[in-house]
Amino acid sequence: MKRFVLGLALAGQCLAGGLETRDGRYLLDGHPFLLNALGYETGARPGEAPYQSAARDLGQVATDLAVIRAAGFNGIRTWSQLSEPELKLVQASGLKAVYGIWLKPDEDFADPAVVARDLDLVRRTVAWTRKYDCVVTYLVMNEPMPEHIRKVGAQATKDLWMKVQALIHELHPGVPVTISGNSAITEWVDMGIFDVRARNAYDYHDSANFTHGFAEAQRMLAGADGKPALLTEFGRSVSGRGQGLYGGNTLRQQADSVLQSYRDFLDAGGAGLCPFYYADGWWKAGNPAVHDDEAEEWFGFLGFADLKDTVGRPRPVWHALAQYNQALVASPRNHAFYLNAVPLEAHCLPGVRKVRVLHRDRVLLETAPDARGLARGELRFPGEGLADRELVVEALDAAGRVLKWESLVVLTGPEPVVWPSLELRTGVVDLTGAAEVPVEVRLGATGPFKVEGDLRYAFSAHKGWEPGETRSRPLAPGGTLKDTFRVPADCPVGAVYAGVDVRYGKFVKTLTARRFLYPGTWADPLRVKE
Repeated sequence: MKRFVLGLALAGQCLAGGLETRDGRYLLDGHPFLLNALGYETGARPGEAPYQSAARDLGQVATDLAVIRAAGFNGIRTWSQLSEPELKLVQASGLKAVYGIWLKPDEDFADPAVVARDLDLVRRTVAWTRKYDCVVTYLVMNEPMPEHIRKVGAQATKDLWMKVQALIHELHPGVPVTISGNSAITEWVDMGIFDVRARNAYDYHDSANFTHGFAEAQRMLAGADGKPALLTEFGRSVSGRGQGLYGGNTLRQQADSVLQSYRDFLDAGGAGLCPFYYADGWWKAGNPAVHDDEAEEWFGFLGFADLKDTVGRPRPVWHALAQYNQALVASPRNHAFYLNAVPLEAHCLPGVRKVRVLHRDRVLLETAPDARGLARGELRFPGEGLADRELVVEALDAAGRVLKWESLVVLTGPEPVVWPSLELRTGVVDLTGAAEVPVEVRLGATGPFKVEGDLRYAFSAHKGWEPGETRSRPLAPGGTLKDTFRVPADCPVGAVYAGVDVRYGKFVKTLTARRFLYPGTWADPLRVKE
């Protein structure tokens, strides 16, 4: 999680291999393509350290790729550069590659020597990766820290990123480029400067996850520019010890969390997902021959019994995903309102022969996936008033057996809904010299909706991986809450969040608000414009 790389895409342009990005999604030969790329590193079995040796067992790589594809994934996501023999295997496997180029996130981006070295690495790598149309996105840096960006300069950082992006566009025209930030440290960066809006995000209960919930927090990644949103890491570690859900999770919690993150990001309108990750990395704490009880070493969907085990054994999350991948339902989406017409879009594996949608024990729609596995249709409710609807989507095999099902709760009605307002204010516009940030949150009239639970609000200082401070208090419609957060010294970016749930029958929507604050103007070249 803390040491990895990522990529972007070109809105409205045709990519190599018939891929293009448009209207917030990837398309393959003009058809919607939902990228499901499992995080994968070669040379990372017990006793191996992928960044210490270039030696690879290509037979093992080929076997891994076959196992990954058999579980229903259509791609892999990498961090450092795969070799050409490895990428040839990816091409032959039929999988796509979210291809990582490891530009160090902690170097001086204003140093001409660093810039020249990074551009040379990109030039040497893309000179041969451009021959392979399995590469659908380049990820060129992973999780740069805000303190470091402030130190070396936001403009210098942006200049490096844009030079790298332009060079890849020149060498491998049409293939999107991006970096992978992290919602805990770089959510303030305007990802619209890249071709794809990408980031790592974990469902730990802090900051925007606490106030917004994971789905709404990831919805903030999307923009109005039609660029796809790509979730480049998410998952849970099953190490014995941990804190704040970073480690210490049971196998059941890992499986449940990963499936829920899939659902949440699809509900947020995501175009691609890269779960983290294929198998445990024993090397991450510094001793590849020992499986240390450190969270970073236990994120794998496969685990290894001992140092001699090179095959691994699937954990419950692997079996759960193999079933979940049978049909990824991009629409309907939870928490969404539809004008009495609800589109169906499900991306199915070959074993799925029929997709069925039920409401109140009645079949409303049955359709067969096309040759690409895409099942589409529309549920219509003409003339009906505002209604919450729990829709069950089933994916069936040729014998009529249910391979996978999902329950989705939507709101439908004859005219657009006016959502209750949630306003967040602060008198602080510059963090320079600020010791505290006063906040004021006002909830407007809720109309037909009922407030459920307390108002949740939080402050994050974006210092290292510190989780920030979270609070909750009751807030009635028409009411205002006032409070104050302390600002730690040398805070590079401050963020204030607020969220509250409103309900209509079974339908629940989270009302949200967010503000970013900075000391001075250092972040102006990169920050989200609010």
